[in-house]
Amino acid sequence: MNSYTTYKRLIAKTVIVSLLASLAIAFVYGIFIKKRAIDDLARVDARKTSRLAFEALYSAMEKGWSKEELDSIIVRLNDVEPNMRINAYRSPIVAELFGERENDKKIREHDPMVASAMKGEEILAGDDEIRYLYPIEVKQECLSCHTNAKVGDINGVIDVRFPVANLKISLTTMINSFIIFFVSFTIIIFAILYYKLNALLVQPIKQFIVMIQDIISNNDMAKRISLKTKILEVKNIENYFNKMLDSIQDYYEKLQELSDRDYLTGLYNRRKFEEFLTYEVKRSVRHRHKFTVLMIDLDNFKYINDTYGHASGDLVLKEVTNIFGSNLRNADILARIGGDEFAVILPETSYENGYAVVEKLRSSLEITPISLMFDQVSLTASFGIAEYPEQGENIESLLTGSDLAMYKAKRAGKNTIARADQSDQEMASEIQKKGEFLRRAIDEDRVEPFVQPIYDVKSGTIFGYEVLARIRDGKRFMAAGQFIEVAESLGFAPKIDQIILTKGLLAREEKGLWDKRFFFNLSTKSLFGGDYVDVIKAHYGRYPQGIENTGVTIEILEREAIHNVNGLMDIIEEMKKVGITFALDDFGSGFSSFVYLKYFDTDYVKIDGEFVKNIVVNEKDRIFVKHIHQIAKEFGKKTIAEYVEDKETLDILKEIGVDYAQGFHYGQPHQLV
Repeated sequence: MNSYTTYKRLIAKTVIVSLLASLAIAFVYGIFIKKRAIDDLARVDARKTSRLAFEALYSAMEKGWSKEELDSIIVRLNDVEPNMRINAYRSPIVAELFGERENDKKIREHDPMVASAMKGEEILAGDDEIRYLYPIEVKQECLSCHTNAKVGDINGVIDVRFPVANLKISLTTMINSFIIFFVSFTIIIFAILYYKLNALLVQPIKQFIVMIQDIISNNDMAKRISLKTKILEVKNIENYFNKMLDSIQDYYEKLQELSDRDYLTGLYNRRKFEEFLTYEVKRSVRHRHKFTVLMIDLDNFKYINDTYGHASGDLVLKEVTNIFGSNLRNADILARIGGDEFAVILPETSYENGYAVVEKLRSSLEITPISLMFDQVSLTASFGIAEYPEQGENIESLLTGSDLAMYKAKRAGKNTIARADQSDQEMASEIQKKGEFLRRAIDEDRVEPFVQPIYDVKSGTIFGYEVLARIRDGKRFMAAGQFIEVAESLGFAPKIDQIILTKGLLAREEKGLWDKRFFFNLSTKSLFGGDYVDVIKAHYGRYPQGIENTGVTIEILEREAIHNVNGLMDIIEEMKKVGITFALDDFGSGFSSFVYLKYFDTDYVKIDGEFVKNIVVNEKDRIFVKHIHQIAKEFGKKTIAEYVEDKETLDILKEIGVDYAQGFHYGQPHQLV
């Protein structure tokens, strides 16, 4: 079991270790100073003392004093320093000329140190007591008296003894010793701190940074941090960071799934389907084989939604997914590319074999009853087939061919299978005709913004307007439902969104409706490819009082958001920085609605009108609206009810506490005049 320490304990331990180390250094250095005092300082002091004693004796001898008088001088010298003892011993040469002293002879014979000093050796010895023997050499001036000697002989030995405690260390020595000790102590402290901090903090942080860089560079959220450390705080960083990675990985995997798959059915979405289709085209070119693409559109699915509700419609879509999936091979790719539209890639499958698969799918769907609440429904679909490379050599032509075939099956009476032949231009002409109409409407500036008021339920005053797209055709105006689907399929939707946004903001400026919030429906394709942020920022900049970041909300549709969750989250985050708010439109129309409350930072929730319009007579719808409002409130979002068409509906919404409402009861869409 690993044991960890804290930085507080580490610092305390370091201080204690440093203190012990300094005491050890002081002890060792004290011994060193003591030894140096013995070896150097004692020698110097003793030599000085011996020299002084010799000079005193020599001065007396020059005056012809007797040996008794010389002994008296030595006694007086000893009296000067009671703890010091000075003796002088004659050598045999002096004894021969001036007479022997019995004590000197005895010392010379029994004291080895004196005997060695008589040979000219200077001796320093002793631990507690210092003994210094100083041999007196015969010099030239000595020969006048010591006629029996020659220069270099030893005339005698001065023996000086004193305790170690009497040694006097110089101020310079003390200062130098203190400096050496302080420097050594500082070096040891910093060395210990460096080692500890490097091993226990710096190295784990470096390791931590390297591992993070590896995770980022490889985009590998499965990796985890493992630090070699005994510090509890660093270990806690590792643990909490790994927990954060667990959360991020879970979040990332969910987002990846939302980005690639339809949340309701679990099938691949349109974006991922087109990626697979691109790959299959490349693979077929490389291996020179055919494959088949299917487009499937459920027949009369709107009837199920209108009759049983969107929740039941979602259950039907899941059952259809199971039926299709059970009749396809593992290698086949099934995707949901729209509300009730599916697509299939049949790899390495010719038209003839693909037709057999489609017939199997068609008949299985037709004969399989789907249980729905207290009822059972039978469902059929229209199937379109396109073969690579006969119906197209790229994904655009294959998708167009299969779409044409599916439309052809619809026109043939539904519940059938069709193939778009090269000569079959009927459906293409119809789509082209609608596309030309849209193109002319855009070129002739016949796309106009209409507004529908949104009221504050409590105060009964206008809170804002939803801006809707209309196309002027002579004296009448076409609603968006009559052209928006074709506009999206042919790529005109972003241009229409641009026109409506620009004109709607201009009308807000001209009418001075700065205190009213304007709601715009922008497709996700528009959000990903337009300069809408710049348009709105410029609009904010023209506010008379110069206040920016107020008044524009963009509505997001669930069916569009699901195709690129990751990218849409980034766009919302960036646009909110400049004061643009967001609303979830048609909320409650599918099971995935509540998921978007978690992932999208929106400000408003627009409750699907399918629930609102019947709350007076349908208790279940009333419960749905009530709980949607309560959940939105818990998330800190305002609610807007659509399809408010009478006072009774409005009264119930007031009772529930819904914030805002729009519908024919308040007013129909109209131009701002």
